[in-house]
Amino acid sequence: MSEGVAILNFQSWKIFMQDVSSIQDLVSKSSPFLSNGKNFSLVPFSKFDLDSDHSLNLLASWRNENIFAYPTRSPITISGTKKWVEKAVLANPNRLLFWIVDSSLGRLGHIGVVVNPVSEKFEIDNVLRGIPIDNPGLMSSALSKIESVIEEEFSIESVYLKVLESNKRAAQFYLTHGYIAVGHEDLVWEHLESGSQLVPGSKKDDAFITMQKSFIRSESGLPGTVLTAGPSISALEISYVTDAVRNGWNAQNSDYLVRFEEEFAKYVGAKFAMATSSCTGALHLSLLALGIGPGDEVIVPDITWVATASAVRYVGAKPIFVDVLSDSWTLDPVALRASITKNTRAIIPVHLYGYGARMPEIISIAQEFGLRVVEDAAPAIGTQIQGKSAGTYGDFGCYSFQGAKLLVTGEGGMVVTDDPVLYAKVKKIQDHGRKPGTFWIEELGYKYKMNNITAALGLAQIQRAQNQINRKRRINTWYREGLDGIHGINFQTEDSGTESICWMTSFTLGEECRVNRDGLIAALKRNDIDSRPVFPSISQYEIWGYTPKIPRNSKFIGDSGINLPSGVMLDKSTVERVIDTIRQTV
Repeated sequence: MSEGVAILNFQSWKIFMQDVSSIQDLVSKSSPFLSNGKNFSLVPFSKFDLDSDHSLNLLASWRNENIFAYPTRSPITISGTKKWVEKAVLANPNRLLFWIVDSSLGRLGHIGVVVNPVSEKFEIDNVLRGIPIDNPGLMSSALSKIESVIEEEFSIESVYLKVLESNKRAAQFYLTHGYIAVGHEDLVWEHLESGSQLVPGSKKDDAFITMQKSFIRSESGLPGTVLTAGPSISALEISYVTDAVRNGWNAQNSDYLVRFEEEFAKYVGAKFAMATSSCTGALHLSLLALGIGPGDEVIVPDITWVATASAVRYVGAKPIFVDVLSDSWTLDPVALRASITKNTRAIIPVHLYGYGARMPEIISIAQEFGLRVVEDAAPAIGTQIQGKSAGTYGDFGCYSFQGAKLLVTGEGGMVVTDDPVLYAKVKKIQDHGRKPGTFWIEELGYKYKMNNITAALGLAQIQRAQNQINRKRRINTWYREGLDGIHGINFQTEDSGTESICWMTSFTLGEECRVNRDGLIAALKRNDIDSRPVFPSISQYEIWGYTPKIPRNSKFIGDSGINLPSGVMLDKSTVERVIDTIRQTV
C-alpha cells in the first residue's frame, strides 16, 4: 500500500476509533497487550476526555513533570490542556492518541501515532509514562503494541519518530527498541511572552533526532509454528460484532446483514448480493435457481475443492471433469470446448487459490453453446480479470468466508448476480421457498442463511479488504524472489490481464528436485512450518457414480503441488525462515 493511500485510510480509521457512544464502545476499540505477564491496554482518546476533570488534571500534571521532553516551555494549565486535547488531538485528522491503562483501567501514560501529510510518513507520537509502577518493560511493550497495530492496519514498511537530542534517556530507549538515527535538525530557543519554544536555527541549543524503524528488516519473526493461514482481526471487527451482539435483535436483527450484502455487492461490482452460510450453499442455490438437475452435465475443473463438484451432485446433475492450464491452474478453455456435449448445461470455472480464470474466453464459449456459468470465486474476493472482479462474469458468482480465507467470518459465503430475476429466484429458494412476506410455501426450499452477528464480522472484513490483499501479494512476492532460480520449482502464476489476490502461494516440484512434494512437507513440519498439499485431482474420487478419465495437468499439479504458509499476518523474517528451509531441502 502506498503511503498516500495509507494516510487516507488512517484518517478514516481515526474517525472510527474516536467515534464512541459509550464506555463499552470505547473499550471494544482498545488494544490489549501483555507486559511482564500483566494485562494492559491502549485505549483511544475520545470526547469523554474533554468532560473528565480527572483526565485533564492527569495530562496537565504529566506534561508539567516531563516538560524537559517537549520543544515548548509554555505554561501548562488545565484550560490549556483541554484546548490541546480538543484541537491538537481529537480535531487533528492526522493524529490518534491512546491512554496506556492497566487491568483496572487506571491510566499510566499515553502513546500515539501521527501521519505527516507532507512527508507521508507514520510517526510515533507523545510517548509518555505518567505514573511509575513496578513494571519496567511497560513502555517498551506499549511501543511494540502500537507498532504492530499500525503495521497490521496499514501495511507500512517503516515508522518514524522525533526525539530531542538532550533527552538522552529517550533516545537510548528507542535505539534499544530497533530504531536508528536517520536525520538531525539543529534547534534554537525562541523566547516569547507566552513561553519559549525550540525552532530550527543555525546556533544550536538542542536538536531533533529523526529515528526510523523498518518493519521489513525486522528479525524477530512470528514465534512458534508457522501456520498456512490466519486472519487479521482488528478493533473494527470487534466493535461491529460487539454491537451486533448487544443491539442486533428485534427491529435491528438484520442491520449488519443488509449492510454487508450492500457493501459486498459494491466492492465486487455486482447489482445484487445475498449472504449464505457457506460457499458450498451458494453454489447449490445457484444451480437450483438455474434449473440444473438430473440428466444435465456441468463442467468443472479437475483441480478444486470437492465442494465445486459436490454441489453439482446435490442437484442430481453429473460433473464433467476438465483439465486446467499448467501455469495458472485454472480451467483450460480448449479442454472446456472439447468436453461440451448435448447434455452440457453449465460451467463452473474456479479461480483457484485466488488466481483468475480466463473468463472472457469462457463466457464466449458459454454464449456460443447456450450454457450457464456459475463462478466458484470462493478464494478470490478482490481478484481482477481484465479490470473486472472475479465472480461477476457469470450468471452467478459464489464466494467463501471460511476461516482460512482472505476475508473470514468463521464460516459463510456470498452469491452475487446482475440478473434481478435470478436474484429473486435464489433468494426465494434460500428462504424455504416461501411466498415473500408470508408463511406460505410455494416450492421446496432450503436454508443457507447467514446470521446478523456473522455478517457484522464480514462487514468489517470487507471494509479492510484492500489492505489484506496488499499483504497477500507482498508475501507472494517475498516467496517468488526468495526462491528464484531453484530448478524444478514452478509457481502458480497469474494469467495475462489478471491480478490475483494470492490467497495461497503455491508451486509444483519437478523430478529434478532432491525431494518430492510430500518429502518437502515433512521437512517443513520438522522445522515447525505448516504447509499443505494442493487439492488432489478430484476426478479420482469414487463418489461420482462413474469413472472419469483423469486429466494430465491436474494429476501432476495435484500430486506435486504445495501450498506454502500464506497467512495475512506473516512478516518477512518468517517468510525467510520458510524460504531457507525449502532451499536446504529441495
